[in-house]
This record gives sequence, structure tokens and C-alpha cells, in this order.
Amino acid sequence: MNIAKMWAMTRVAFQGHILNWLWRSREHRRAVRSDVISKIIPSYFKRYLPAAAAIPERAVVNDDENEKIFTLWLQGEENAPDLVKACFRSVRRHCKQELVVLDENSVFDYITLPQEIVDKYRAGKIARAHFADICRVELLYEHGGFWLDSTGFATAPIPDWIVEQDFFVYLAGQHVGSPYSFMQNCFIRSRKGAYLLDAWRAMILDYWMHENHNFDYFMHQLLFKTLVQNDARAKKYFAEMPHVDQDPTHVLWWDYRDKPFDKDTFDRVTSGAFFQKLTYRGSDKPVPGSFADVMINKM
Repeated sequence: MNIAKMWAMTRVAFQGHILNWLWRSREHRRAVRSDVISKIIPSYFKRYLPAAAAIPERAVVNDDENEKIFTLWLQGEENAPDLVKACFRSVRRHCKQELVVLDENSVFDYITLPQEIVDKYRAGKIARAHFADICRVELLYEHGGFWLDSTGFATAPIPDWIVEQDFFVYLAGQHVGSPYSFMQNCFIRSRKGAYLLDAWRAMILDYWMHENHNFDYFMHQLLFKTLVQNDARAKKYFAEMPHVDQDPTHVLWWDYRDKPFDKDTFDRVTSGAFFQKLTYRGSDKPVPGSFADVMINKM
């Protein structure tokens, strides 16, 4: 580990934990940690901005009619939990784009990664979650289209206003998840050739070519934040992208999962976004008659 990274991690631990007084409320301590991380990690990531700056812009390919929705379940669709299979069904039911479910082997039929990065993943230096982060960006770099996490439950088609964007991601909201992550990458829309995707990819690959461990669970999101706040071209394109919080995509599962299913409530809550982000952990035995039960077993 290089000295700069050790120093950054020390600052995060010191300012975000040691000096984050225990008598503060849990919410206050979490807000302090988020503020510390949101400043220190992007500052460290500036060393990877030259990789983005070196990227030449290429023509954006508008092939909306043939684009696909990519997702990844490393163990294979047939081995996915029931919740994940329900998510796949929902996408195929509501979205006009073909859903391509890739696994640990078939993903390499669609992308080509530097062998050094593949070796680091297979050696356990890159966690599965971060390998999936790398793959989603690489898939859109090579093919364009859409990425949706395997735990994305579609309730409507992808809206035209999203399809019409060269690049779009939801931004981190204030009510769910971790606001310091800046953006969410569970859904990404990118046409092939979009500069924001190309430059972000360059920083991600440069990071993993030079480092053997993640910095933070949301490190790829924070690389994106570093990019759009410091790279002149990225600033321009990011300013033109619609800025929409992720909150409407996270409401249903976290607020209603174990409550008795109600169709009116389901329709009202899901009207704010075309998909809902779920989580498969703890979903193997949903409460009978609950939102989780109906979504997993009856939709």
C-alpha cells in the first residue's frame, strides 16, 4: 500500500471514527463519517484523473432500437435466489429491451479486460461486488445500452427521457443508502461512446492496474464523483445530464417489504421510478402475504 493511501485511510479512521464522539447520536456520527469520506477519498482519487484526461472523445452511437439491458449473476441465472429470478422476470415483463443475464464465464464473451485485472479478481484481490462494478462499465463501453443490477425489480418500461440520454445515472439521495456515495450504479444508461462512461472507465481500470485492494465499498462511485468535479469535459456533460435522486427507486423494499401487500400502495410507491432496488439477503423466507412474498412468488 502506498504512503498516500495509508495517509488517506488514517485520516478517514481518525476523523470519521476516533474524533467522531461516541456520545453523538447514530445519525450524527453517520453524517460525520459520510462527510469525511466524501472529501478525503475523492481527494486521493485525483491521482487517476490523468487517465480520464488522456481519453479522446469518440462518436456517440445511437442504436437505441437494438440496445440491451445487461445484468450479472456470477453463479448463473439458474442458481440465482428466488428474489433475483423474480427481478429477471419483472424486467422481461415490463422492458422492451432484451435482458442479457451474464455469469462468471459468459461475461467474457462480451468484454475484454486487462489480464492483470482478471488475475487480481481470481486471486481474491478484487471483491465480487467491485468486479461486477468493473464489468458493468466495460459492458456499456463495448456495447452501449443499459445496466440494471440483478436485484432491480422493474415495474414499468424504461422511460423515454432516460433512453434519450447519452448517459444517465441516478444520484445518491438523502433518505436511503449512503449519501456520500454521490451516485448509484445499480442502473446505468450509456450509449456507446458517451464521454462520461469512457472517462469513468479509464479511471476505474487505472486504479485496479495500480492497486490491489478497494478503498471503500462505494469507491467506483467516488471515482465518478472525482471525475465530474474535476475534469472539464466531464463537468460539462454531467451538468447536461438530468439530476435525479435515487430515493424513489429505493422506497418500496425498505419501507414495505414485510408489510401486508396492498396493490394501491404498490402502484402509488412504484409510480416514482421504473424499478425498485431490492436486496436478496434475508429474502429466502418472506412473510406470507407481504410485499416481499407477492413480489418474489406471485409477480
